[in-house]
Amino acid sequence: MTTRTERGARYAPLSSALTTIFRGKLCDTVVRRHSAVAFDKGQVIHDIEDGNQSFFFIQSGFVKVGTIAEDGRELIYDVRKSGDIVGELCASDQPRQDRAVALERTEVVAVPLDEVLEIVQKDRDLLRQFVQRFCDSLSDAYDQLNSVAFADSVHRLVAVLVRLGKQLGRDAGRVTEITTYLTQEELSQMVAVRRERISTAMNLLRDRGMVNYSRRGHLLLDLKALEAYGE
Repeated sequence: MTTRTERGARYAPLSSALTTIFRGKLCDTVVRRHSAVAFDKGQVIHDIEDGNQSFFFIQSGFVKVGTIAEDGRELIYDVRKSGDIVGELCASDQPRQDRAVALERTEVVAVPLDEVLEIVQKDRDLLRQFVQRFCDSLSDAYDQLNSVAFADSVHRLVAVLVRLGKQLGRDAGRVTEITTYLTQEELSQMVAVRRERISTAMNLLRDRGMVNYSRRGHLLLDLKALEAYGE
């Protein structure tokens, strides 16, 4: 039986793929039919096992996607930004396994699953891309699970930081700035290790000049150095 952690790793890359496929189609034909709803920091957008069969399109802000493990710990699979999608597991016939929580004040537009499926069914090219993305995402998921199973905590943290830098970062000269505030506890939930181990790993990376913090507390990353270290 797969655990929630494994299921999350399997679906996290799929959401990024869906965002790429649907962004233009849905924004042009569906999203503008619905009003945006605001969520404050820490407010749950959708929760585990809720019956809301909707995709949520982020208009502004940042959202963490994860679950609550069997031992009560929170696990974070991914962080999404404006233009991304959360709630894609509503397409499964299984009870929803993930939850989405606003990391800061965030606005989202909820679009029912039936409307999303209607667009896919009417567009053969979109359907082909959809199937291809599922295949690509399955391959990515194996890589993520191998990392969780075999990599040490420092290399797992490096992989998470590189992914966050590419997904959420903005150019800040010689470094990349993560444009939302993330705590070490939240990083530990992404890496699936205790916060103390993240603190030790972050100190190591800071000592090597790969990671730093801005005055606002945002992460500053030397992505080239992190990628080289990860390899």
